[in-house]
Amino acid sequence: MRIDIGGVRLYFDVEGAGLVPDGTGMSERPVIVALHGGPGADHSLFKPVLGPAAEFAQVVYLDQRGSGRSDIGEPAQWTWERWADDVIDFCDALGIDDPVLVGTSSGGWVALTVAHRHPDRISGMVLDSVMPGPAGERLAVFERLGGTEARDIARRYWDGEDVQDDWERVCLPLYSQRPAGDPDAANRLARIRWNRDVIEHFRHTLAAEFDPWPHLDRVACPTLIMNGEDDPVATASAARRLAGALPNTPALHVLPDTGHGVFREDPDRAIALLRDFLLRLEP
Repeated sequence: MRIDIGGVRLYFDVEGAGLVPDGTGMSERPVIVALHGGPGADHSLFKPVLGPAAEFAQVVYLDQRGSGRSDIGEPAQWTWERWADDVIDFCDALGIDDPVLVGTSSGGWVALTVAHRHPDRISGMVLDSVMPGPAGERLAVFERLGGTEARDIARRYWDGEDVQDDWERVCLPLYSQRPAGDPDAANRLARIRWNRDVIEHFRHTLAAEFDPWPHLDRVACPTLIMNGEDDPVATASAARRLAGALPNTPALHVLPDTGHGVFREDPDRAIALLRDFLLRLEP
């Protein structure tokens, strides 16, 4: 399905009922809006791992402006602020009054931007593998996981050098700590509808522009933070610093032997944490 938001058509999909029979009435379930990473990837990153959440919530998958099956739009509007405002405009258009945002990787950057720009519009936020550590901290994790070659390639990639093939060959596999032989790993990557222009824009411009720290005191909603201890980009130390800086004492779970993207790395544990978090939110 697509809906016109701010001059572009955004693609979305829905899994699970919003209203379910409850005796003589109908009970309303919380609505999750899932925000994919990349940036420039698409909502398929959440399928099928987020599917079990449809047993206790309605899950709305959104392809962000410029990504997946949504319109590309103007590159000048590939910004954290525009993506965040799109989320609110999208929810307003569909009548989603109190969404719970679930953001993985850069999708969490979008969620955090929503939370401080529109603090009264969301009822909760789940941040999965979101906060990048300082460059030296990330490089140290790459070296611990993949040796000096991985550290050098990561450094060059983040410096803007054209080492895409080496990055995909050496560094990307280190994002995951799942046992070798996952039968769906290659298929998962093949299913993504990438807009490589968006991720290049991120590498050269957007990554440096993301600075939520001065605005965290505006975040009003309850927050769940999940992170892998062996995440080479959203480091565990950065997740702990984020938890210490957010108001309302967010719940923090750092999982051992887990890489980037807890929903993918340990889906059963992630879904259980999500379920418990939603149960604790006020109706």
